Amino acid sequence: MKTAALLVAAFAATSALAQNPADAMKGKMKPGMYAYKIEMDMGQVPGMPKGMGKQTMNMQHCVTPQDIERGEVGKGRDAKAQSNCEMQNFKMSGNTATYRMVCKGQGAMTADNKITFVPDGFNMEMKMAMDQGGQKMNMTQNMEGRYVGPCK
Repeated sequence: MKTAALLVAAFAATSALAQNPADAMKGKMKPGMYAYKIEMDMGQVPGMPKGMGKQTMNMQHCVTPQDIERGEVGKGRDAKAQSNCEMQNFKMSGNTATYRMVCKGQGAMTADNKITFVPDGFNMEMKMAMDQGGQKMNMTQNMEGRYVGPCK
């Protein structure tokens, strides 16, 4: 499904952190299995029935110690997806980080992100504007990640 692929790409782009800002987030999460609830609203998508731009997705993902060390929590399988992205205006205050992700080239986008770390995971808010096949698309996404135990 195209929407699911878009969601995964957006999640990977906003979760894959640049070298220096990732250091500020180390220690905020522990390795293990996380359950993610992602609520996404793409607004009215051309060619789709009204209301289809809202989606909810649940999934689980194993976060390894190496993912945390390299700042690759949530990084997608295709590392090329992040090669044209740059994190800007990173600020860390207590357990909350804010930053802008700017990606250029095919699938160009900007995403303003706020991630708050809680004892058992994190909450993230994202507002994204992107160019999808020559059409401008705006999307909001709320994501909750909760630690559920060791990886299997």
